[in-house]
Amino acid sequence: MNGPLAQRRVLVTRPAGQGEALVQRLRDGGAHVLYRPTLTIEPLKPDTAALAEPPDWIVLTSPNAVRHGHSWLKARDVGGAGGSPRVAAVGPGTAAAARAVGLSVDVAPRGGGGADDLLAESAFRPAADERVLIVRGEGGRRRLQDELRAGGVRVAEAEVYRRCPVSTDLAVPADWRRHDLDVTIVTSQAGLTALLGMAAPDALRWLQDSRLVTVSERIAGAARDAGFRDTRVAAGAADAELEQAAGQAVRRDAHE
Repeated sequence: MNGPLAQRRVLVTRPAGQGEALVQRLRDGGAHVLYRPTLTIEPLKPDTAALAEPPDWIVLTSPNAVRHGHSWLKARDVGGAGGSPRVAAVGPGTAAAARAVGLSVDVAPRGGGGADDLLAESAFRPAADERVLIVRGEGGRRRLQDELRAGGVRVAEAEVYRRCPVSTDLAVPADWRRHDLDVTIVTSQAGLTALLGMAAPDALRWLQDSRLVTVSERIAGAARDAGFRDTRVAAGAADAELEQAAGQAVRRDAHE
């Protein structure tokens, strides 16, 4: 293997059960990969009051919102292909997940993956008194809800999953600790917080010296605040986009 990640050491922190394809892709490209999930994802049963009135828009806030919300929506005949509500996704990865289960996505940013990216889309302009159903995880930011309500939009929320930190230490093998870590991949704010909580002081310094690849400038900013000096935002959360960003992060070393 002679790609940019050949012989590079990469830490993948995606939630349990959701990082294996990325790990294999990186290994196929010649990277040494350590997979340490920082979160587990647990499904929640949404409050049916969220569908007390038919929505004009459905907003999907993450691929997990699609995974855990689609069957709930489908059982209530809401938002399927050809359905009446318009469907918005906060980023390209969420849009791809939605299309993969048969949802027709009307609006999605081409890059990024958060409320600010969706709100910047000119095609996403719910009118005052329209109803928007936000399908999301438990907790998180209120930026999207607050902005919509400020414009007179009626907002309902369906919490379809929760993020649970993995209650273990980072458990870095001794042979890994003897080498520099080239890239750390983090795909959510909650995942970053959990990673920091898992790392003992010496492991934290080892992480901070790596190049952090993530999916939004907001997470990158939080990583810099936590001591990561070198951050890069991928074009999206898909495996290929994360691999490409990781390769770009280390490519400048290729001629040193």
